[in-house]
Amino acid sequence: MQDLVSQARKEGMISTGIDLFLAVVLVIFKAIGLASGGMFLIVSGIFIAFICFSVIYRLRALSKISALTGIKAAALYRNCIIVFICISVFSLFHPISSCREEMVRETTGETIWNLAVPAAAIYIIVAWLRINFSLARVSGVSAFRTYVWLCVGFLALNILCGAGPFGLANSKPQTDDAVAALVITSFKEFLPFAALIITSVVHLLAWSKIEKLA
Repeated sequence: MQDLVSQARKEGMISTGIDLFLAVVLVIFKAIGLASGGMFLIVSGIFIAFICFSVIYRLRALSKISALTGIKAAALYRNCIIVFICISVFSLFHPISSCREEMVRETTGETIWNLAVPAAAIYIIVAWLRINFSLARVSGVSAFRTYVWLCVGFLALNILCGAGPFGLANSKPQTDDAVAALVITSFKEFLPFAALIITSVVHLLAWSKIEKLA
């Protein structure tokens, strides 16, 4: 059993290590202005390959832990992958045409899309939180709970900065101070990347602390 726990810990650390590496690379790309340029598109295939490796290693780790403890972490994670793939495939066939004769088909597709995407996002978020709460329970590592609450906090902060009456996405600094305007703009742009790095570090630390399973 201890060998399987060690293997699961190692595979989980590899997966979260890849996540942290990708988060740091994204920040670097953003800082030098390549986050949406042609160079980023060139290396997007490499990013996808790394993400696939991360998914595979995490699934292997969760499968071992699920087999040893009886939790449904691996099944939930597989479901998240399936949901994400389905939404991605559906997006490829999402109608974009503006022809009047296709208005009905466009409206139907838009309705399905507007319902499917939020539902899929909510499912993935809830499942991901359940997975990490389960890992905290069976491993006794409180860092998994810390990771969950950090994710919730950063998600709420990103939503607050980007939407709603208190959102900052479309707001303009109420000052002529160029430095203040730059700080606010930089905060909005780099907050998601900072969240990725901080949560990835905590997640990696949590996986590294797994010694035994209940």
